[in-house]
Amino acid sequence: MKKLYIAFIVVFAVLLLLPFSAQTIADVRGEKRFVSLDIFKDVVYTPFARESKMTASAAKLNEAWFAARESMAGGSEVGEALEPVIGALSDLEAVVLSVNSYAELDTAEADYKLLKQADTLLATLEDEPENFKSVDSSVKAVVAEFGQISLWRAFLGVKHYGVWTSRYLRAFEKKVEDENVLVLKFRPQYQLAVWNLFKDPGEKVVLGAGEGRWLFYRQDVEFLVQPSPLDVRSAKLDNPVEAILKFRDQLKKKGVELLVVVTPGKPSIYPERLTGDSGEKPIASHGKAILDSLTKLGLNTVDLYTPLLAAKKDDSSRGALYLDDDTHWTPRGAELAAAEIAKKVNSMVESGAIDIGEASVSYGGSDSLADRMGDIGEMSGLNKHDVFKVQQVTGHVVYQQEISEHTEPPADSLSDSTVVADTTKTPFKDDFRKSKILILGDSFSRIYQTDAPVNAGWIAHFAKNMNRPVASIVSDGGASTLVREKLARKAGVLKGKKLLIWEFVERDLRFGAEGWKTVEF
Repeated sequence: MKKLYIAFIVVFAVLLLLPFSAQTIADVRGEKRFVSLDIFKDVVYTPFARESKMTASAAKLNEAWFAARESMAGGSEVGEALEPVIGALSDLEAVVLSVNSYAELDTAEADYKLLKQADTLLATLEDEPENFKSVDSSVKAVVAEFGQISLWRAFLGVKHYGVWTSRYLRAFEKKVEDENVLVLKFRPQYQLAVWNLFKDPGEKVVLGAGEGRWLFYRQDVEFLVQPSPLDVRSAKLDNPVEAILKFRDQLKKKGVELLVVVTPGKPSIYPERLTGDSGEKPIASHGKAILDSLTKLGLNTVDLYTPLLAAKKDDSSRGALYLDDDTHWTPRGAELAAAEIAKKVNSMVESGAIDIGEASVSYGGSDSLADRMGDIGEMSGLNKHDVFKVQQVTGHVVYQQEISEHTEPPADSLSDSTVVADTTKTPFKDDFRKSKILILGDSFSRIYQTDAPVNAGWIAHFAKNMNRPVASIVSDGGASTLVREKLARKAGVLKGKKLLIWEFVERDLRFGAEGWKTVEF
Protein backbone atom coordinates (compact mmCIF):
# COMPACT_ATOMS: atom_id res chain seq x y z
CA MET A 1 0.00 0.00 0.00
CA LYS A 2 2.88 2.34 0.86
CA LYS A 3 4.41 1.70 -2.55
CA LEU A 4 1.17 2.83 -4.15
CA TYR A 5 1.27 6.10 -2.15
CA ILE A 6 4.89 6.66 -3.14
CA ALA A 7 4.07 6.02 -6.82
CA PHE A 8 1.15 8.43 -6.64
CA ILE A 9 3.34 11.15 -5.07
CA VAL A 10 6.02 10.66 -7.73
CA VAL A 11 3.50 10.88 -10.59
CA PHE A 12 1.91 13.98 -9.05
CA ALA A 13 5.31 15.65 -8.60
CA VAL A 14 6.28 14.89 -12.20
CA LEU A 15 3.01 16.37 -13.52
CA LEU A 16 3.44 19.42 -11.29
CA LEU A 17 6.98 20.08 -12.50
CA LEU A 18 6.40 19.12 -16.13
CA PRO A 19 5.39 22.59 -17.45
CA PHE A 20 8.31 24.28 -15.68
CA SER A 21 10.78 21.60 -16.78
CA ALA A 22 9.59 21.62 -20.40
CA GLN A 23 9.85 25.40 -20.54
CA THR A 24 13.33 25.38 -18.99
CA ILE A 25 14.50 22.90 -21.62
CA ALA A 26 12.97 25.05 -24.37
CA ASP A 27 14.74 28.13 -22.96
CA VAL A 28 18.09 26.32 -22.80
CA ARG A 29 17.64 25.19 -26.39
CA GLY A 30 17.00 28.76 -27.43
CA GLU A 31 13.25 28.36 -28.07
CA LYS A 32 12.56 31.35 -25.83
CA ARG A 33 8.88 31.99 -25.15
CA PHE A 34 8.83 32.45 -21.39
CA VAL A 35 11.81 32.98 -19.08
CA SER A 36 11.46 30.38 -16.32
CA LEU A 37 13.78 32.24 -13.96
CA ASP A 38 11.97 35.61 -14.13
CA ILE A 39 11.09 35.39 -10.45
CA PHE A 40 14.74 35.11 -9.44
CA LYS A 41 15.77 37.86 -11.88
CA ASP A 42 13.09 40.27 -10.60
CA VAL A 43 14.42 39.95 -7.03
CA VAL A 44 18.20 40.21 -7.49
CA TYR A 45 18.70 42.01 -10.82
CA THR A 46 15.71 43.97 -12.19
CA PRO A 47 15.41 46.56 -9.36
CA PHE A 48 19.03 47.68 -9.79
CA ALA A 49 18.95 47.56 -13.59
CA ARG A 50 15.80 49.73 -13.45
CA GLU A 51 17.54 52.28 -11.21
CA SER A 52 20.46 52.46 -13.63
CA LYS A 53 18.16 52.94 -16.62
CA MET A 54 16.17 55.64 -14.79
CA THR A 55 19.35 57.55 -14.03
CA ALA A 56 20.47 57.41 -17.66
CA SER A 57 17.00 58.42 -18.93
CA ALA A 58 16.80 61.33 -16.47
CA ALA A 59 20.19 62.57 -17.67
CA LYS A 60 18.96 62.50 -21.30
CA LEU A 61 15.81 64.39 -20.27
CA ASN A 62 17.91 67.05 -18.52
CA GLU A 63 20.11 67.37 -21.62
CA ALA A 64 17.10 67.61 -23.95
CA TRP A 65 15.38 70.23 -21.75
CA PHE A 66 18.53 72.37 -21.55
CA ALA A 67 18.87 72.24 -25.36
CA ALA A 68 15.16 73.07 -25.81
CA ARG A 69 15.44 76.12 -23.54
CA GLU A 70 18.41 77.38 -25.54
CA SER A 71 16.57 76.72 -28.79
CA MET A 72 13.38 78.53 -27.69
CA ALA A 73 15.40 81.47 -26.41
CA GLY A 74 16.95 81.67 -29.88
CA GLY A 75 13.52 82.01 -31.48
CA SER A 76 12.88 78.43 -32.61
CA GLU A 77 9.37 77.02 -32.88
CA VAL A 78 8.25 75.82 -29.45
CA GLY A 79 6.69 72.60 -30.78
CA GLU A 80 9.83 71.69 -32.72
CA ALA A 81 12.11 72.48 -29.77
CA LEU A 82 10.04 70.37 -27.38
CA GLU A 83 9.98 67.20 -29.52
CA PRO A 84 13.25 65.77 -28.07
CA VAL A 85 12.09 66.65 -24.55
CA ILE A 86 8.76 64.87 -24.98
CA GLY A 87 10.59 61.86 -26.42
CA ALA A 88 13.07 61.77 -23.53
CA LEU A 89 10.26 62.08 -20.96
CA SER A 90 8.37 59.27 -22.68
CA ASP A 91 11.46 57.04 -22.49
CA LEU A 92 11.84 57.80 -18.79
CA GLU A 93 8.15 57.07 -18.17
CA ALA A 94 8.52 53.67 -19.85
CA VAL A 95 11.32 52.74 -17.45
CA VAL A 96 9.64 54.08 -14.31
CA LEU A 97 6.20 52.62 -14.99
CA SER A 98 7.53 49.08 -15.63
CA VAL A 99 8.66 48.14 -12.12
CA ASN A 100 9.65 44.61 -13.16
CA SER A 101 8.77 41.95 -15.72
CA TYR A 102 5.13 41.72 -14.61
CA ALA A 103 4.08 44.68 -12.44
CA GLU A 104 3.25 48.23 -13.52
CA LEU A 105 3.57 51.24 -11.21
CA ASP A 106 0.26 52.11 -9.55
CA THR A 107 -1.29 55.36 -10.75
CA ALA A 108 -1.71 56.48 -7.13
CA GLU A 109 2.07 56.53 -6.55
CA ALA A 110 3.82 59.89 -6.14
CA ASP A 111 6.34 59.01 -8.89
CA TYR A 112 3.52 58.42 -11.36
CA LYS A 113 1.86 61.74 -10.48
CA LEU A 114 5.17 63.59 -10.80
CA LEU A 115 5.72 62.23 -14.33
CA LYS A 116 2.11 62.87 -15.32
CA GLN A 117 2.32 66.47 -14.15
CA ALA A 118 5.45 67.08 -16.24
CA ASP A 119 3.83 65.41 -19.24
CA THR A 120 0.70 67.55 -18.91
CA LEU A 121 2.57 70.83 -18.48
CA LEU A 122 4.83 70.14 -21.47
CA ALA A 123 1.75 69.59 -23.62
CA THR A 124 0.43 73.05 -22.70
CA LEU A 125 3.64 75.01 -23.27
CA GLU A 126 3.25 75.53 -27.02
CA ASP A 127 -0.16 77.21 -26.61
CA GLU A 128 0.45 78.69 -23.16
CA PRO A 129 4.02 80.08 -23.00
CA GLU A 130 3.21 81.73 -19.68
CA ASN A 131 3.51 78.22 -18.16
CA PHE A 132 7.27 78.13 -18.82
CA LYS A 133 8.28 78.53 -15.16
CA SER A 134 5.91 75.73 -14.09
CA VAL A 135 7.23 73.45 -16.83
CA ASP A 136 10.84 74.24 -15.94
CA SER A 137 10.19 73.52 -12.27
CA SER A 138 8.34 70.28 -13.06
CA VAL A 139 11.04 68.92 -15.40
CA LYS A 140 13.77 69.77 -12.89
CA ALA A 141 11.79 67.96 -10.16
CA VAL A 142 11.58 64.85 -12.38
CA VAL A 143 15.33 64.97 -13.11
CA ALA A 144 16.13 65.42 -9.40
CA GLU A 145 13.87 62.50 -8.42
CA PHE A 146 15.17 59.98 -10.96
CA GLY A 147 18.64 61.36 -11.66
CA GLN A 148 20.33 59.37 -8.89
CA ILE A 149 20.29 55.68 -7.99
CA SER A 150 18.13 55.05 -4.92
CA LEU A 151 18.55 51.74 -3.08
CA TRP A 152 15.50 52.62 -0.95
CA ARG A 153 13.32 52.99 -4.06
CA ALA A 154 14.67 49.67 -5.37
CA PHE A 155 13.77 48.01 -2.04
CA LEU A 156 10.25 49.49 -2.08
CA GLY A 157 9.80 48.26 -5.66
CA VAL A 158 10.60 44.71 -4.55
CA LYS A 159 8.45 45.06 -1.43
CA HIS A 160 5.30 46.45 -3.07
CA TYR A 161 5.55 45.00 -6.59
CA GLY A 162 7.65 41.87 -6.07
CA VAL A 163 7.01 38.15 -6.37
CA TRP A 164 5.01 37.96 -3.12
CA THR A 165 2.38 40.43 -4.27
CA SER A 166 -0.88 39.42 -5.92
CA ARG A 167 -0.40 41.85 -8.84
CA TYR A 168 2.90 40.13 -9.73
CA LEU A 169 1.69 36.56 -9.25
CA ARG A 170 -1.50 37.08 -11.29
CA ALA A 171 0.51 38.41 -14.24
CA PHE A 172 3.11 35.65 -13.81
CA GLU A 173 0.43 32.97 -13.77
CA LYS A 174 -1.19 34.40 -16.90
CA LYS A 175 2.19 34.39 -18.65
CA VAL A 176 2.68 30.73 -17.75
CA GLU A 177 -0.79 29.86 -18.99
CA ASP A 178 -0.46 31.77 -22.24
CA GLU A 179 3.15 31.21 -23.26
CA ASN A 180 4.37 27.95 -21.76
CA VAL A 181 5.72 25.64 -24.45
CA LEU A 182 3.38 22.79 -23.47
CA VAL A 183 0.36 25.11 -23.47
CA LEU A 184 1.24 26.46 -26.89
CA LYS A 185 1.65 22.96 -28.26
CA PHE A 186 -1.43 21.24 -26.85
CA ARG A 187 -4.02 23.95 -26.11
CA PRO A 188 -5.21 24.40 -29.74
CA GLN A 189 -5.88 20.66 -30.10
CA TYR A 190 -7.67 20.61 -26.75
CA GLN A 191 -9.83 23.62 -27.66
CA LEU A 192 -10.77 22.05 -30.99
CA ALA A 193 -11.68 18.74 -29.32
CA VAL A 194 -13.91 20.51 -26.75
CA TRP A 195 -15.59 22.46 -29.56
CA ASN A 196 -16.23 19.36 -31.67
CA LEU A 197 -17.56 17.35 -28.74
CA PHE A 198 -19.52 19.95 -26.74
CA LYS A 199 -19.71 23.06 -28.95
CA ASP A 200 -17.95 24.96 -26.13
CA PRO A 201 -16.18 28.05 -27.60
CA GLY A 202 -14.10 28.79 -24.49
CA GLU A 203 -14.28 30.64 -21.18
CA LYS A 204 -14.51 34.14 -22.67
CA VAL A 205 -17.19 33.32 -25.23
CA VAL A 206 -20.90 32.47 -25.14
CA LEU A 207 -22.42 30.68 -28.13
CA GLY A 208 -25.78 32.15 -29.09
CA ALA A 209 -28.86 29.98 -29.46
CA GLY A 210 -30.71 32.04 -32.01
CA GLU A 211 -30.53 32.42 -35.77
CA GLY A 212 -27.02 32.07 -37.18
CA ARG A 213 -25.49 31.02 -33.81
CA TRP A 214 -23.81 34.35 -33.10
CA LEU A 215 -20.90 34.60 -30.66
CA PHE A 216 -21.21 36.84 -27.60
CA TYR A 217 -18.49 38.18 -25.31
CA ARG A 218 -19.02 36.66 -21.87
CA GLN A 219 -18.51 40.00 -20.05
CA ASP A 220 -21.33 41.52 -22.15
CA VAL A 221 -23.63 38.73 -20.95
CA GLU A 222 -22.41 38.83 -17.35
CA PHE A 223 -23.05 42.57 -17.22
CA LEU A 224 -26.74 41.90 -17.87
CA VAL A 225 -27.19 39.05 -15.40
CA GLN A 226 -25.10 40.36 -12.48
CA PRO A 227 -26.42 43.05 -10.12
CA SER A 228 -26.29 46.63 -11.34
CA PRO A 229 -23.03 48.47 -10.56
CA LEU A 230 -25.20 50.80 -8.43
CA ASP A 231 -26.77 47.91 -6.47
CA VAL A 232 -25.79 47.52 -2.79
CA ARG A 233 -24.41 44.08 -3.73
CA SER A 234 -21.85 45.88 -5.93
CA ALA A 235 -20.63 48.15 -3.14
CA LYS A 236 -17.00 47.07 -3.66
CA LEU A 237 -17.02 48.51 -7.19
CA ASP A 238 -16.16 52.11 -7.99
CA ASN A 239 -19.32 54.15 -8.50
CA PRO A 240 -19.44 55.13 -12.19
CA VAL A 241 -22.06 57.85 -11.68
CA GLU A 242 -19.89 59.65 -9.12
CA ALA A 243 -16.88 59.48 -11.47
CA ILE A 244 -18.92 60.82 -14.40
CA LEU A 245 -20.33 63.70 -12.33
CA LYS A 246 -16.83 64.57 -11.10
CA PHE A 247 -15.55 64.58 -14.70
CA ARG A 248 -18.47 66.80 -15.76
CA ASP A 249 -17.57 69.31 -13.05
CA GLN A 250 -13.86 69.25 -13.97
CA LEU A 251 -14.71 70.03 -17.58
CA LYS A 252 -17.12 72.83 -16.65
CA LYS A 253 -14.29 74.63 -14.88
CA LYS A 254 -12.48 74.64 -18.22
CA GLY A 255 -15.56 75.87 -20.11
CA VAL A 256 -16.24 72.49 -21.72
CA GLU A 257 -19.63 70.72 -21.76
CA LEU A 258 -19.79 66.94 -21.37
CA LEU A 259 -21.98 64.63 -23.48
CA VAL A 260 -22.18 61.01 -22.31
CA VAL A 261 -22.77 58.20 -24.82
CA VAL A 262 -23.29 54.70 -23.39
CA THR A 263 -22.93 52.13 -26.18
CA PRO A 264 -25.23 49.09 -25.78
CA GLY A 265 -23.58 45.69 -25.78
CA LYS A 266 -24.64 43.21 -28.45
CA PRO A 267 -26.85 41.10 -26.11
CA SER A 268 -28.77 44.20 -25.00
CA ILE A 269 -29.90 44.80 -28.59
CA TYR A 270 -30.13 41.19 -29.77
CA PRO A 271 -31.20 39.12 -26.71
CA GLU A 272 -33.11 36.74 -29.01
CA ARG A 273 -29.86 35.83 -30.77
CA LEU A 274 -28.41 34.91 -27.38
CA THR A 275 -31.30 32.95 -25.89
CA GLY A 276 -33.08 31.67 -28.99
CA ASP A 277 -36.35 33.26 -27.82
CA SER A 278 -38.14 34.18 -31.04
CA GLY A 279 -40.46 36.52 -29.13
CA GLU A 280 -37.71 39.19 -29.06
CA LYS A 281 -38.67 40.24 -25.55
CA PRO A 282 -36.96 43.49 -24.45
CA ILE A 283 -34.25 43.00 -21.86
CA ALA A 284 -33.82 45.11 -18.72
CA SER A 285 -30.39 46.63 -19.26
CA HIS A 286 -28.39 48.10 -16.38
CA GLY A 287 -26.72 50.34 -18.94
CA LYS A 288 -29.99 51.95 -20.00
CA ALA A 289 -31.06 52.36 -16.36
CA ILE A 290 -27.79 54.12 -15.45
CA LEU A 291 -28.02 56.28 -18.59
CA ASP A 292 -31.53 57.34 -17.54
CA SER A 293 -30.28 58.17 -14.05
CA LEU A 294 -27.51 60.34 -15.53
CA THR A 295 -30.11 62.19 -17.60
CA LYS A 296 -32.23 62.82 -14.49
CA LEU A 297 -29.15 64.21 -12.74
CA GLY A 298 -28.93 66.87 -15.45
CA LEU A 299 -26.13 65.43 -17.60
CA ASN A 300 -26.23 65.62 -21.38
CA THR A 301 -26.70 62.07 -22.68
CA VAL A 302 -27.44 60.19 -25.88
CA ASP A 303 -29.80 57.21 -25.84
CA LEU A 304 -28.61 54.67 -28.41
CA TYR A 305 -30.72 51.82 -26.99
CA THR A 306 -34.05 53.05 -28.35
CA PRO A 307 -32.98 53.78 -31.97
CA LEU A 308 -30.88 50.59 -32.26
CA LEU A 309 -33.75 48.43 -31.01
CA ALA A 310 -36.15 50.19 -33.39
CA ALA A 311 -33.77 49.78 -36.35
CA LYS A 312 -33.72 45.98 -36.01
CA LYS A 313 -36.95 45.74 -38.00
CA ASP A 314 -34.96 46.58 -41.15
CA ASP A 315 -32.28 43.92 -40.60
CA SER A 316 -33.65 41.63 -43.29
CA SER A 317 -33.15 44.27 -45.97
CA ARG A 318 -30.25 46.31 -44.59
CA GLY A 319 -28.25 43.79 -42.54
CA ALA A 320 -27.75 43.45 -38.80
CA LEU A 321 -26.50 46.24 -36.54
CA TYR A 322 -23.79 44.09 -34.91
CA LEU A 323 -21.21 41.69 -36.34
CA ASP A 324 -21.75 37.93 -36.10
CA ASP A 325 -18.59 36.89 -34.23
CA ASP A 326 -17.49 40.26 -32.85
CA THR A 327 -18.41 42.48 -29.90
CA HIS A 328 -18.81 45.54 -32.14
CA TRP A 329 -21.40 47.02 -34.41
CA THR A 330 -21.49 46.85 -38.19
CA PRO A 331 -20.92 50.01 -40.28
CA ARG A 332 -24.70 50.41 -40.30
CA GLY A 333 -24.80 50.45 -36.49
CA ALA A 334 -21.87 52.89 -36.31
CA GLU A 335 -23.51 55.28 -38.77
CA LEU A 336 -26.82 55.15 -36.90
CA ALA A 337 -24.95 56.06 -33.70
CA ALA A 338 -23.20 58.95 -35.47
CA ALA A 339 -26.54 60.33 -36.65
CA GLU A 340 -28.08 60.11 -33.15
CA ILE A 341 -25.09 61.81 -31.53
CA ALA A 342 -25.10 64.56 -34.17
CA LYS A 343 -28.82 65.09 -33.57
CA LYS A 344 -28.19 65.56 -29.84
CA VAL A 345 -25.29 67.97 -30.42
CA ASN A 346 -27.38 70.04 -32.83
CA SER A 347 -30.14 70.26 -30.22
CA MET A 348 -27.57 71.49 -27.67
CA VAL A 349 -26.43 74.14 -30.16
CA GLU A 350 -30.01 75.25 -30.86
CA SER A 351 -30.79 75.52 -27.15
CA GLY A 352 -27.72 77.68 -26.58
CA ALA A 353 -26.02 75.10 -24.32
CA ILE A 354 -22.86 75.18 -26.47
CA ASP A 355 -21.34 77.30 -29.20
CA ILE A 356 -19.27 75.23 -31.62
CA GLY A 357 -19.16 77.81 -34.39
CA GLU A 358 -20.46 77.61 -37.91
CA ALA A 359 -20.16 74.58 -40.17
CA SER A 360 -16.76 74.96 -41.80
CA VAL A 361 -15.83 71.70 -43.53
CA SER A 362 -17.36 69.79 -46.42
CA TYR A 363 -17.11 66.00 -46.39
CA GLY A 364 -17.87 63.32 -48.95
CA GLY A 365 -18.00 59.53 -48.83
CA SER A 366 -17.35 56.41 -50.86
CA ASP A 367 -18.06 52.69 -50.37
CA SER A 368 -15.26 50.34 -49.37
CA LEU A 369 -15.31 46.62 -48.60
CA ALA A 370 -13.46 45.25 -45.57
CA ASP A 371 -12.95 41.76 -44.14
CA ARG A 372 -13.60 41.41 -40.41
CA MET A 373 -12.28 38.50 -38.37
CA GLY A 374 -14.38 38.75 -35.22
CA ASP A 375 -12.61 39.55 -31.97
CA ILE A 376 -14.77 37.05 -30.04
CA GLY A 377 -13.77 34.34 -32.48
CA GLU A 378 -10.14 35.28 -31.83
CA MET A 379 -10.74 35.07 -28.05
CA SER A 380 -11.98 31.51 -28.44
CA GLY A 381 -8.65 30.37 -29.91
CA LEU A 382 -10.57 28.36 -32.51
CA ASN A 383 -9.68 30.59 -35.44
CA LYS A 384 -6.42 28.62 -35.70
CA HIS A 385 -8.63 25.84 -37.05
CA ASP A 386 -10.82 28.08 -39.26
CA VAL A 387 -13.91 27.33 -37.16
CA PHE A 388 -15.28 30.86 -37.58
CA LYS A 389 -15.23 32.68 -40.88
CA VAL A 390 -14.30 36.14 -42.03
CA GLN A 391 -17.29 38.48 -42.37
CA GLN A 392 -17.24 41.04 -45.17
CA VAL A 393 -18.77 44.44 -44.52
CA THR A 394 -19.25 47.57 -46.60
CA GLY A 395 -18.00 50.72 -44.92
CA HIS A 396 -18.58 54.24 -46.14
CA VAL A 397 -15.22 56.00 -46.07
CA VAL A 398 -15.37 59.71 -45.25
CA TYR A 399 -13.03 62.21 -46.88
CA GLN A 400 -12.69 65.97 -46.72
CA GLN A 401 -13.34 67.87 -49.92
CA GLU A 402 -12.42 71.41 -50.84
CA ILE A 403 -14.00 73.09 -53.81
CA SER A 404 -12.12 75.99 -55.39
CA GLU A 405 -13.17 77.99 -58.42
CA HIS A 406 -10.99 79.63 -61.03
CA THR A 407 -11.70 81.36 -64.32
CA GLU A 408 -10.26 79.99 -67.52
CA PRO A 409 -9.68 82.49 -70.35
CA PRO A 410 -11.79 82.11 -73.52
CA ALA A 411 -10.52 79.82 -76.24
CA ASP A 412 -10.98 82.62 -78.79
CA SER A 413 -12.11 86.22 -78.88
CA LEU A 414 -15.73 85.23 -79.55
CA SER A 415 -16.10 83.02 -76.48
CA ASP A 416 -16.78 83.94 -72.87
CA SER A 417 -14.40 83.02 -70.06
CA THR A 418 -15.37 79.85 -68.15
CA VAL A 419 -15.64 79.34 -64.37
CA VAL A 420 -14.24 75.91 -63.44
CA ALA A 421 -14.72 74.26 -60.03
CA ASP A 422 -11.85 72.07 -58.81
CA THR A 423 -12.59 69.50 -56.08
CA THR A 424 -9.70 68.36 -53.91
CA LYS A 425 -10.24 65.26 -51.76
CA THR A 426 -8.09 64.57 -48.71
CA PRO A 427 -8.39 61.74 -46.14
CA PHE A 428 -10.38 62.48 -43.01
CA LYS A 429 -8.18 63.18 -39.99
CA ASP A 430 -8.43 64.55 -36.47
CA ASP A 431 -7.92 68.28 -36.18
CA PHE A 432 -6.92 69.18 -32.62
CA ARG A 433 -6.24 72.83 -33.48
CA LYS A 434 -9.45 73.81 -35.24
CA SER A 435 -11.96 71.45 -33.66
CA LYS A 436 -14.21 72.66 -30.86
CA ILE A 437 -15.35 69.06 -30.23
CA LEU A 438 -13.18 66.40 -28.57
CA ILE A 439 -14.23 62.74 -28.50
CA LEU A 440 -13.07 60.20 -25.90
CA GLY A 441 -13.90 56.62 -26.78
CA ASP A 442 -13.11 52.92 -26.70
CA SER A 443 -12.95 50.23 -29.40
CA PHE A 444 -16.45 51.16 -30.61
CA SER A 445 -14.89 54.49 -31.58
CA ARG A 446 -11.86 52.79 -33.12
CA ILE A 447 -13.57 50.16 -35.29
CA TYR A 448 -13.67 51.18 -39.00
CA GLN A 449 -12.01 54.46 -37.97
CA THR A 450 -8.36 53.48 -37.66
CA ASP A 451 -8.70 49.91 -38.89
CA ALA A 452 -10.19 48.62 -42.15
CA PRO A 453 -11.67 50.26 -44.11
CA VAL A 454 -10.32 53.36 -42.22
CA ASN A 455 -12.16 56.67 -41.75
CA ALA A 456 -15.51 54.89 -41.86
CA GLY A 457 -16.24 54.78 -38.12
CA TRP A 458 -18.84 56.74 -36.20
CA ILE A 459 -16.35 59.55 -35.50
CA ALA A 460 -15.83 60.31 -39.20
CA HIS A 461 -19.56 60.06 -39.90
CA PHE A 462 -20.35 62.33 -36.96
CA ALA A 463 -17.98 64.96 -38.40
CA LYS A 464 -19.65 64.52 -41.80
CA ASN A 465 -23.10 64.98 -40.28
CA MET A 466 -21.95 68.10 -38.42
CA ASN A 467 -19.77 69.52 -41.25
CA ARG A 468 -17.21 70.39 -38.60
CA PRO A 469 -13.72 69.13 -37.70
CA VAL A 470 -13.36 66.87 -34.67
CA ALA A 471 -10.52 65.44 -32.60
CA SER A 472 -10.43 62.14 -30.70
CA ILE A 473 -8.54 60.19 -28.05
CA VAL A 474 -9.32 56.47 -28.09
CA SER A 475 -8.31 53.69 -25.68
CA ASP A 476 -9.38 50.14 -26.49
CA GLY A 477 -11.11 48.71 -23.43
CA GLY A 478 -10.08 51.69 -21.33
CA ALA A 479 -12.76 54.33 -21.73
CA SER A 480 -13.74 54.27 -18.04
CA THR A 481 -10.43 55.51 -16.57
CA LEU A 482 -7.49 54.99 -18.94
CA VAL A 483 -8.77 57.35 -21.63
CA ARG A 484 -9.26 60.10 -19.03
CA GLU A 485 -5.69 59.51 -17.85
CA LYS A 486 -4.56 59.93 -21.45
CA LEU A 487 -6.46 63.20 -21.59
CA ALA A 488 -4.94 64.34 -18.28
CA ARG A 489 -1.46 63.80 -19.74
CA LYS A 490 -2.45 65.92 -22.74
CA ALA A 491 -4.70 68.44 -21.01
CA GLY A 492 -3.58 71.12 -23.47
CA VAL A 493 -5.84 69.57 -26.12
CA LEU A 494 -8.84 70.96 -24.21
CA LYS A 495 -7.85 74.48 -25.18
CA GLY A 496 -10.50 75.93 -27.46
CA LYS A 497 -12.83 72.96 -26.99
CA LYS A 498 -16.49 73.57 -26.15
CA LEU A 499 -17.82 70.02 -26.09
CA LEU A 500 -16.37 66.68 -25.00
CA ILE A 501 -18.24 63.55 -26.14
CA TRP A 502 -17.43 60.56 -23.92
CA GLU A 503 -18.35 57.20 -25.47
CA PHE A 504 -17.95 53.90 -23.60
CA VAL A 505 -19.58 50.48 -23.87
CA GLU A 506 -22.10 49.57 -21.16
CA ARG A 507 -20.09 46.61 -19.75
CA ASP A 508 -17.40 49.07 -18.66
CA LEU A 509 -19.84 50.34 -16.03
CA ARG A 510 -18.90 47.14 -14.15
CA PHE A 511 -15.78 45.78 -15.84
CA GLY A 512 -13.96 48.92 -16.96
CA ALA A 513 -10.15 48.62 -16.89
CA GLU A 514 -8.80 50.32 -13.73
CA GLY A 515 -12.39 50.83 -12.52
CA TRP A 516 -13.81 54.36 -12.29
CA LYS A 517 -11.08 56.32 -10.57
CA THR A 518 -11.06 60.05 -10.10
CA VAL A 519 -8.50 61.52 -12.50
CA GLU A 520 -7.06 64.90 -11.58
CA PHE A 521 -6.28 67.47 -14.29
